Amino acid sequence: MGISVKRAETVEMVRRLADAKHISLTDAIHQAAERELQALGVSSSRQERRAAELADWLKEVDARPRIDSRPWREIEAEMYDEFGNPR
Repeated sequence: MGISVKRAETVEMVRRLADAKHISLTDAIHQAAERELQALGVSSSRQERRAAELADWLKEVDARPRIDSRPWREIEAEMYDEFGNPR
């Protein structure tokens, strides 16, 4: 994949950033874009988006009515014996 930067000032800034951090031009652009997205509150990585989706799903599950209000340990004790075998 290629990007053509037509603004000489931008190319020079990226080169200076890469030199200062001892990283490649690609990494300098990537890190700068990632920081900017985070500053704007935009999720930049797939992992962050997945975590947000999971958090939304968990909120939805928590909002559902409970079928059995007993503590999970009590339910588990009814289902399994002291060795973890099904009753």
